[in-house]
Amino acid sequence: MPRIFVFILFIFCANTLMGQHSEVVRSFIRQGDTIPHVWLEEVTVKGKMYGKAFYKRYDRHRARLEYNVRKVYPYARTAAAKVNEIERRLSTVKRETERKKIIKEEYSQLMKTFKAPLMKLSITQGRILIRLIYRETSHTSFSHIREYRGSVNAYFWQSIALIFGNNLKAAYDPLGEDAEIEEIVQKILAGE
Repeated sequence: MPRIFVFILFIFCANTLMGQHSEVVRSFIRQGDTIPHVWLEEVTVKGKMYGKAFYKRYDRHRARLEYNVRKVYPYARTAAAKVNEIERRLSTVKRETERKKIIKEEYSQLMKTFKAPLMKLSITQGRILIRLIYRETSHTSFSHIREYRGSVNAYFWQSIALIFGNNLKAAYDPLGEDAEIEEIVQKILAGE
């Protein structure tokens, strides 16, 4: 009986192996690996085209983003200029009391000038402003607050920002997440 079982298994395997066919394929050897070289037929890929509603919604999003960037970009440039000015003034000071006095003066001047307009910004505009400040200064808004106003103040404002869905530690990625913003900024810098 075991011989019959082995014979049936042999017949079954032989039929399976005979169903396969082999083909000689051109190949080349690269760094010790044999790589087959096969010509494939041309393939046409058809995708679903987006409708007019999609493009209309995208255009509306793009216009809103451009409006928001154009509105907050001057504030980001002003912030970068102020940071540079403060750094320049602080570099000449050696005593901590003088340093604190300069920071206090600059802070009160900034609050007089920019508190009202910045309070009128939307949450989205604030989010864009934080990213643009990073773009202009190469430091997060959180690090600026921590440096000039202290860690407690920085963590307080970070917690307030998180409540509103924002993040003062947000970086700027011109090739990734912030590519659209970077494109709009480049248009602004080009004078368009």
